Amino acid sequence: MVKETIPSAWETKRLTIKDLVEDEIQPVQQLYEQGSFIHKWDGRSLDKEFVHRCFTVGDLPPNGTKDRFKIQVIRLKSNEIMTGLLITYHGFPQPEIFYINYLYIDKEYQNEGLGHELVTELLRILQLEKYNEVRANVAMKNWPAVRFWTKLGLNTINGFFGDKEHGENQYADIELIKTF
Repeated sequence: MVKETIPSAWETKRLTIKDLVEDEIQPVQQLYEQGSFIHKWDGRSLDKEFVHRCFTVGDLPPNGTKDRFKIQVIRLKSNEIMTGLLITYHGFPQPEIFYINYLYIDKEYQNEGLGHELVTELLRILQLEKYNEVRANVAMKNWPAVRFWTKLGLNTINGFFGDKEHGENQYADIELIKTF
């Protein structure tokens, strides 16, 4: 059974989250590039067209479809300042699984509990929509993200992907899950 996608617009106590619109592509790309420091942990290179590609075709899993993909902009309610980016896929690898591809909060607003607030509300929405599992893929060298996701209940390891040996120029990801 195919599950509904999360709403095109939703909110938390301090945030509004809305689907990306075309005129936001450039500022959201700049926000994405601000978070490119994670590439020192995941071994990837900066994609200068990432947000445009997400908007036009999506960042899809194998056999994925654009209608199950979302790229959403996070803003502060108080002043509408763009503070983050949430990228998700609904129904991978099975219809009842929700996948968090990417979450980034602007460095100026990190450590204020905004990410925790956002994910807590997202998990509530997913339970209402009857998803039975949520997954997030995290670079193993990204200790802040590993701590963040495990504190929010994504604390079961589903698998390791990437290099088999540890080293300065070797990288691996860990897929974390939370079941409802």
